[in-house]
Amino acid sequence: MKAIYDQPLPNGWSEEPLGKVVITRRGYTWEKADEIDRAEAETVPVIRIPNVQDTLDLSDLIHLRNVSQRALEKAAVTKDWLLFVGSNGTQDRIGDSVLIEEDRPMVFASFLMGIQPKEQGRLRSDFFAHWMRLHLVHEVFSKTSQQTTGLANFSWGAVKKLPVRFPTCIDEQRRIAAALKLADEAILKTQSELDATRELKRSLLSNVFERGLTPGVATKPCKIHRCYTAMIPNHWDDDKLGKNLMLVEYGTNAPSNDYRGGYPVIAIPQVVAPHLTLTDVPFAEVPDGEAAALRLETDDVLLIRTNGNPEFIGKSTIVSKEVAATHTIYASYLIRLRTKKDQLLGAYLNYFLASPLGRRQAGASANTSAGNNNIGARAIKQFRLPRPPIEEQEQIVGLLDTLEKQIDAQTAKVSAALELKRSLLQNLLTGKIRIPEGAIHA
Repeated sequence: MKAIYDQPLPNGWSEEPLGKVVITRRGYTWEKADEIDRAEAETVPVIRIPNVQDTLDLSDLIHLRNVSQRALEKAAVTKDWLLFVGSNGTQDRIGDSVLIEEDRPMVFASFLMGIQPKEQGRLRSDFFAHWMRLHLVHEVFSKTSQQTTGLANFSWGAVKKLPVRFPTCIDEQRRIAAALKLADEAILKTQSELDATRELKRSLLSNVFERGLTPGVATKPCKIHRCYTAMIPNHWDDDKLGKNLMLVEYGTNAPSNDYRGGYPVIAIPQVVAPHLTLTDVPFAEVPDGEAAALRLETDDVLLIRTNGNPEFIGKSTIVSKEVAATHTIYASYLIRLRTKKDQLLGAYLNYFLASPLGRRQAGASANTSAGNNNIGARAIKQFRLPRPPIEEQEQIVGLLDTLEKQIDAQTAKVSAALELKRSLLQNLLTGKIRIPEGAIHA
């Protein structure tokens, strides 16, 4: 394992083995018969591994009967203790931790461990909580865990010698913890904005392909498939998708190569990515005639037609001008849909395929063969497409494109905030950067 610190101990800091500065306790084990999914009289909520996230997540609790007072005291969810994942089927989860910020009438499960500094007047819990999240500290917890009966279990023998560095001045610990808390709050705010925009997009995808953008217009039924009829505006067309397509074509079977010879080939990973790019695409050599026939054009839609994961069937992406500027072809796992431009915008079709109406039809039309899920060109042509006039398609696409750009910007903002937090963790918790007295009053 790499050394946690790459510089000498800062002036005014102490360094001691983890085992000497903390105390630990184990969680509660219960019988399956005592477990229910709702609160009742005399039941006790239990904190489990799914509740240990960046903060304590109480959205999915189960409740236990027959928890004794002694057990409640031994495995209580108590202020200033950290709960960390001690045993899990996924090794990378070992060491994930959360700080308990208030006493709660709950117990924590035996797959978790409780850990706390012995002396709060010497090592603050909030400072220690951030130390537990240092990348190299977490790596020791996870990588030294031992596999037994399919589970990874943390090794106290491997982690108890980890050197914990901390300022001897308790107020400097407070300043560091306060600065990192401000970073956490900024991340939470940015992530909340991103989640809200994503939810708005999901809501639009669920409604705009049935109701359009103009409220109160007269509607008519459109039978999407045998189990669902949508009500769409009277002035919309609801014919089969095939009548709006120029081309429905399968891709190449040519094998990819390691020397990047031939043409870039769009495959399934590029389709399921947030946006289609030529980053890390495979290459294949194909005859010139095949390459010319399979060359992608702006606004072509690529759809996944076969995969072992049924959730991938019918997922699609749109070819941008930037991608089309390079002679790019596509793999046989995909189908290219090219629309009649005066009737149907490729971008409108791509968003429709991502909507509940499009996903519902893809799921209903797919079949299973040799362990794969498949959908063919004939089935795709039979999709019912609620299609407004071109001008209204442009408005719908414009609105969804705006949300996409907003999501991209907010995603980048979240990534930048997370990177800043990682940098702050490493620099503040190792003493590379010192926060002067009076700089933070939180």
